[in-house]
Amino acid sequence: MHDIALMQSIADAVAEKLKEEKVEEIKLGIAIGALHFVEAEHASFWLQQLLRKQFGDKLKTKISVEILKPEIKCGCGFQGAVKSFETTHEAAHAGIFEIRCPKCGSKEAEIVKGKECVIKEITVRK
Repeated sequence: MHDIALMQSIADAVAEKLKEEKVEEIKLGIAIGALHFVEAEHASFWLQQLLRKQFGDKLKTKISVEILKPEIKCGCGFQGAVKSFETTHEAAHAGIFEIRCPKCGSKEAEIVKGKECVIKEITVRK
């Protein structure tokens, strides 16, 4: 359900941007942080379905989904990508992660990337 709710918010943002225009095709590029635990294929599928609900069943879509790896900033001076993190699916939806700094092992690092959801591109053909 989390996947669908997240994709619904993106579909709503696209619909708001296009303000009920009559469109034949939407090309959409999005970036989703890995800490959302959304698979690119599921995101693309649900976005296609939700956009067709908004703009009609004949809508053609080209959707690209980039999954962004988590990055942290630690008090030890490390700033960069982390290769692994621990959580459960349920905890992830509550924003609870255990990410350790690869340099010092601290759990107190600030997450600076990996929780975002960004629309990078919207192109329409009328």
